[in-house]
Parts: sequence; C-alpha cells; structure tokens
Amino acid sequence: MSTYRLDRSFEWNFRNGPAYDGTFPEVPKIPLKDYFGIPAQSRIGVAASVLVNRRWTETYARLGFDLLTYKTVRMRRRRCHNFPNWMFVDEGSDLLEETDTALVRPARRIGNPLDLTGAGSFGMPSRLPEFWQEDICKTRASLPASKVLIVSIVATPLPGMTADEMASEFGELAGMVSAAGAQVIEANLSCPNVRAGEGELYQDTQMVGRVAKAVRTGAGNKPVTLKLGHILKNEDLSAVLQAAEGLADGVVMINGVNRTVVNHDGSATFGPGRETCGIIGQGLRPVAIDAVDRAGRIVQRDRLSLKIIGTGGFAKPADAAAFFDAGAYAVFSASGAIFDPHLAIRVKQEHPEW
Repeated sequence: MSTYRLDRSFEWNFRNGPAYDGTFPEVPKIPLKDYFGIPAQSRIGVAASVLVNRRWTETYARLGFDLLTYKTVRMRRRRCHNFPNWMFVDEGSDLLEETDTALVRPARRIGNPLDLTGAGSFGMPSRLPEFWQEDICKTRASLPASKVLIVSIVATPLPGMTADEMASEFGELAGMVSAAGAQVIEANLSCPNVRAGEGELYQDTQMVGRVAKAVRTGAGNKPVTLKLGHILKNEDLSAVLQAAEGLADGVVMINGVNRTVVNHDGSATFGPGRETCGIIGQGLRPVAIDAVDRAGRIVQRDRLSLKIIGTGGFAKPADAAAFFDAGAYAVFSASGAIFDPHLAIRVKQEHPEW
C-alpha cells in the first residue's frame, strides 16, 4: 500500500491524495508523552515530506502519527519539478562518503518498497501564503489536542538577496505559520535536490546562527527546530550545533543525501539539469542513525540543551528502536509512512513507552 501514487504527478497527489481507502484501525491507547512541553500521544511523527495539505495531515493523524510536519512552505509560489519525482535505486555507493561523484542507478528489480532505497526530485514546492495560512489554521483546528502540528518553512533566495534578508524572510515565515496555528516551527536548512541557496544553508555555520535567531524571534515562545543535511566531519557538526544552541530547541537530522542519479546508459534519470537528487529510504538509515549518534555525543560533551530528532530510513519498529538507542528525542518517518501507513500503530503496539 502506498498513500502517494508514484505513477502520478505531485499536483495529482496534492489534489487527490492520499490514496488510502482502507478502514482506519484502532490506535493503541498508550501513556501521554510531550514534545518540547506540548502534550503528544507519542514521539513518533511524519517528517516534512508528504503532509502537503489538511487532508493528508488529518489522514496520518487518524493513522496514529502524533508529530505531524506540514510540508515546507515558502513566501512565494514554487512549482514542483516535472514528473517523475521518485525512483527506486540501487545504492551503488557508500553514502557515508561525502562525494557527489558516486553514481546511483535505477533499481533493476522492485521488491518490498520498505526494504528499498529511493531517490526523490521534487524541489521543495509550495503554494502561496494565501493558501497555506488558511489551510494550516483549518488543519490545527481539526486535530485532536494530543497531535502536534509542526510546520516546515524555507526562505526563497532572489537575485541580489543578502544573507540578512534571507534570514529575515525565515523570521517572517516563522511568525506567519505561528499565527496560522503551527505549534512547532521547523526551519528547513537543507534540500538535496535544491543545490544552491536554501538547499545548503546548513553548511554555513554563520547562516545557521542568523536563521536560528530570526526564526526564534518570529516564533515567539514556540519551539524551534532546524532541519539539517548530512555533515560528515564531527568538527563541522559541532560548529553547527554550537551556532544553534540557545536559539533552536532541537535539530532534525538528516535530510536525504545528495547523489548523482543516472540511468544505466548514463543519461540523467530525472532529466537534464536534475542529475543531483536526494537519496532516501533504507540506504539512508545507517547514515541517519550515525548522524544522530554523533550529534548526541557532541550535545553531551559540550553540555548543550538541543534535542536530536532522528529521520531517514525509518520504515519498521526496529528502525525506530535504533534511532532511540542512538539518542533520538523523537523519530520521524517519510517514505516509510508512505509505504506503510500503519507504521505508527505497529510501533505503538511494540513500544508504548515511545
């Protein structure tokens, strides 16, 4: 079962999804938790990925996910990359090695999607604020009190825009989504298929600090998290966490890893100009768990207050266990939640303590 139709465009899925026509199973009743002080039934959530509007968010709330990240919104309209936007791939390279020269090719055989690695090329699309402000407001109003609505935001760089102006746009967005009903604001500082500007902010320590400060101001007293990409060197990761300390409440890690995805004949899988994509799914899991573990050790060593939220390759209860064992405060799923919409229920059945 896949709630997102891979054979249809993003716009089709936005208008018609989710493709879930089954009954809603009973969600196990487990002790109430909290997420940054906000009551939450569990610390299991959906990453910024597929919750593109109210209908998608409400569906996943009914399926037992409690931390719901509304897909990244912008100040300006951004259309999705052309179809196709998703491909199953052979891993083809060690994702722990930070190199874009390693090629990844489409999988020749397709099995259980929960066991596969994927490549995504969407480009962080967004509706105009006039749409998402109203939609976020209605979404929050429709959700039970034990569901936490997180909204992901990103600034859109324009020619001549300064670093301060870009940070200021993050802050303005934080205020807008907060007013619309977001309970937690997630600043997206990484996107593997947007390689310039907003897609690589997490690699600029000074910019991380600027954005975190602006978002903190815009969010007021609401929790703030930063979405990071893969940072290979511990000294660089430590610098980013230090820049976020005292401004953000946590970091979400990691986003998909950049790789060049080409067909077996060498042509670009997603078309010219879209050779670089984000690798997600099972191939990402060991990289993400390693990142959470390293970040947690740095937080402990330097006595930082940041919480680490793990995401990347979480498709089974055992995957969640690995993230929590590595020190994660909460765990988010993206492709796992798409291909197994009952994932949160399975986790709660086995681990009500989460």
